[in-house]
Amino acid sequence: MLWLQSYEGIVKAPSDDVSENPLKPFVRMIVQQVIRELEENSAGQDTSGRRLMTIAEAASYLALSKREVYNMISTGALLAVQRGRRKMVDRCDLQVWIQENKR
Repeated sequence: MLWLQSYEGIVKAPSDDVSENPLKPFVRMIVQQVIRELEENSAGQDTSGRRLMTIAEAASYLALSKREVYNMISTGALLAVQRGRRKMVDRCDLQVWIQENKR
């Protein structure tokens, strides 16, 4: 919302009354639409910058089931990092697997 407020400040001249500015509703509508689209586009994306993914995240990334990812790990088709009982998959390994399996 800070961006919306600062953007409205640019459109509104200091001496103008806010209610008289004919661009305010239009600008507000455009800014709200852009914010909505940014939120929708980033909804399914991992923005944390982590390199390792859980099995569930890897399955979602590959559009496979968790069982299929576990099977790929057990057969050696996909490498995993294990810490205790927890297995994690390197995002780079997923991208390599995708490249190798393209037809």
